[in-house]
Amino acid sequence: MLIITNNPIVEENVKEEVLTLDTDYIGTLKKCRDLVHKGYELLSHPLYGSVKPNETPYRTVILKKGKSLDTNSLNLIEDAIETAEKFKNNKQTPMWNERVLDDFRVIDFDIIRNTIQRMQYA
Repeated sequence: MLIITNNPIVEENVKEEVLTLDTDYIGTLKKCRDLVHKGYELLSHPLYGSVKPNETPYRTVILKKGKSLDTNSLNLIEDAIETAEKFKNNKQTPMWNERVLDDFRVIDFDIIRNTIQRMQYA
């Protein structure tokens, strides 16, 4: 399992392999797309949760190493990038203060932590 994130608290709080990026929401999705092209498969949906892509700057995605190009993962990540870009083109992510950014970091982390727990018990 490989976790791709731009949320700094994810790396601090999970035991799995984490690749923390210094990029925005869409940049995180694009890195996941690059990994899918290299044979990784998506284990979590790239647009999970109820926070819109233009509201939060944070995104965390779980992948695993596959054996070949997984077209389902590729279609899903391409659609996610397209959706995120549409949202961002309609309305840019606000310049949130640190308190709000911290809330978004916690939301993203909580969702991914629960996802990991469900995967371990499935």
